[in-house]
Amino acid sequence: MDADRVIMEAGPGDAIQIRCPTPFIQINTTRQASLRLNDPHYVFPEAPDLRAMTGAAVQLDFLRDHLNGYCDLWRKPQKLFLDSYFEFINARVADAQATLAAALEKFGDLYDVQDWALSAPRPIPRALIRRPNGDGSYTPVDFAFWFNGRIVVVLLVGTGTPTRADRNRRASLESAGVGGSDIEIVDISVQALQRDGADYLSTALPIDFGMFWEGEAMPSSPFKGATLGEIIPAPTFP
Repeated sequence: MDADRVIMEAGPGDAIQIRCPTPFIQINTTRQASLRLNDPHYVFPEAPDLRAMTGAAVQLDFLRDHLNGYCDLWRKPQKLFLDSYFEFINARVADAQATLAAALEKFGDLYDVQDWALSAPRPIPRALIRRPNGDGSYTPVDFAFWFNGRIVVVLLVGTGTPTRADRNRRASLESAGVGGSDIEIVDISVQALQRDGADYLSTALPIDFGMFWEGEAMPSSPFKGATLGEIIPAPTFP
C-alpha cells in the first residue's frame, strides 16, 4: 500500500477515521493486545470454507497464502520472508513439542500441539508506520508486527549500499514511537534469508518471537464457529 493513498481524518470525539482503497488493519497501540495469527480480524476476498479448516496445518497454509496476496508483486523477498516465517513458526512448535504438549494435558483431546502455531505474531505486509510530525504522513516498511507492547518493524536489506531514502526511512522509524510504545527495527538480510530460510530467522527475529505461546492459556483459531448458512444440511433418505 502506498502511503499517499491513505487519508486520515478527524472523527467524532477523539476518533480518527481512515479512508483507504484496500482492506487494512489499524493497530491502536494504547489498547490492542498482541496481534496474533489467531486474531479473527481478517478481510478475505472470499469467505473460507470452514469445513475445510480441519487443523492448524491447513489453517496456517491458508493464512500464509492470504497474507502473500498483500505483498508487493515486484518484491520477491517479501514472499520469501513470509514463507520462511511460517516455516519458522512450525519449527519452533516442533522444538518445544514436549513443553507444549504438557500445557495441553488438562484439556484432554480438545487441542493438538500444532494448534499453538496459530498463537504466533501476525505479520502485516507493507505496513505503514505513522510519523511523529503530526501531519498524518507514514513511513512504509516491508512488514510490521504488534507484539508484547511494541511495534516490530522488519526491513528486508539487500547487499547494496543503503540509499538516501533508506537512511531517511530508518531515521523516521527511530523517532516514531507511537502512543508511548517502542519501535524495534529488525534488519533481515535477503541474502541470508535465501541461503538459510527459517534457520536464519530463528536468530534474526526477536527472542520472544521464538516463545510466542508464552502468556497464552490455550490455543485458539481465527476460524471459529459457523453461521446458519454454513451448516451442512442433514442428508435425506427415501
